[in-house]
Amino acid sequence: MKQHTLPIIIKDNQASSLQKVELGSREYDEAWIQGICFENPGVLPFVELEPVFEGMVPVCRELATKAGPADLVFVNAYGFIAIGECKLWRNPEARRKAVGQVLDYAKELAKWDYSTFEAECLKSRKSREKTLFELMQEENPEVDEAFFIDSVERNLRRGRFLLLIIGDGIRENMEELAEFLQANGNLNFPLGLVELPVYKNPLGGELLITPRILAKTKEIQRLVYRFADDSQVAQAEQVQAQAVSQTISENVFYEKLQNSIPAGKVTELQQFIASLTAEFNLFPKLGRGKRLSLNLKSPDDIYNFASIQETGEVWFYGIVVKTDQLGAKAIGTEYLASLATLVGAQLDTSSKEWNWSVKRAGKYLSITDYLQVKEQWAQLIGGTLGRIVEEL
Repeated sequence: MKQHTLPIIIKDNQASSLQKVELGSREYDEAWIQGICFENPGVLPFVELEPVFEGMVPVCRELATKAGPADLVFVNAYGFIAIGECKLWRNPEARRKAVGQVLDYAKELAKWDYSTFEAECLKSRKSREKTLFELMQEENPEVDEAFFIDSVERNLRRGRFLLLIIGDGIRENMEELAEFLQANGNLNFPLGLVELPVYKNPLGGELLITPRILAKTKEIQRLVYRFADDSQVAQAEQVQAQAVSQTISENVFYEKLQNSIPAGKVTELQQFIASLTAEFNLFPKLGRGKRLSLNLKSPDDIYNFASIQETGEVWFYGIVVKTDQLGAKAIGTEYLASLATLVGAQLDTSSKEWNWSVKRAGKYLSITDYLQVKEQWAQLIGGTLGRIVEEL
């Protein structure tokens, strides 16, 4: 049974189906996929995979490494690097080797410093008229050169890359992928499998591309140990635990948070979030924007119990609005009011309901204030979740 049918375009009240473009033909080969992704980086779901990879700028194609040429390389103003490998999945050899190839590219780049990375990128561009920073500055005029160079250098050293395998349909063996990740677990990167279905408008000739994230490293590991034997379960669970707790965006968030609160409090926060996940199935979800935030979301991803900013401040986005939509506005209001009492603050309703929050003397509190009452806070969250479930 097909999950996706042909898209429909309506013009002048006339409906017509778009035509599916079969990738692999002379016109739409791997080089074509590579070119589309390089010239139009917006077709790749960078932010959906890792929020800190927002605003990626295409740097070069066919970057030469000792492991072979990497199809696509992107960098953003924060110095984060993405590597893409384009494959047509009807090729059995591609299915077997694609994951290993992109991991090998990442291992090689992790050995480079900024000067080597810049030189090789410019060589692959076949142009040395501009530096890597100048290429970045064209898209981000406000970026600081020293910050950019230091950030790229640091991410190279730490192996902080986003790896993308891009194709026309991914059917990689799950157990084999888990083994690749386990063998290369020393590098701190996420890996995403992205499908690029392409459709053509028969009327005007325009192309419609509908990117699909088929899997990320977390999801792949969960699938693996569902179908593996006992020995593989332990291996897959170990890889999964590493990926869940050490995504690049999470690491960056906690590093920035440590600039505002003591390192011991950062660890305490991580332990507190883990306990909320274990007891109530809450999960931390990174917010997007110029500043990172970590949102404590209900299991259905609707209710936000706290939005911890990278500065340490705790905001509250929409819990009153969302409970109001449920027909029980008092649940959200009473949650904030009770939490305010716990930390010796007040419920602030001076702004729009979406931004109702807890403040003391007109200022947001730090997460360190909330950690002082974390047991009572956890009980309040659990009780609030229970009230929400009763209303459903």
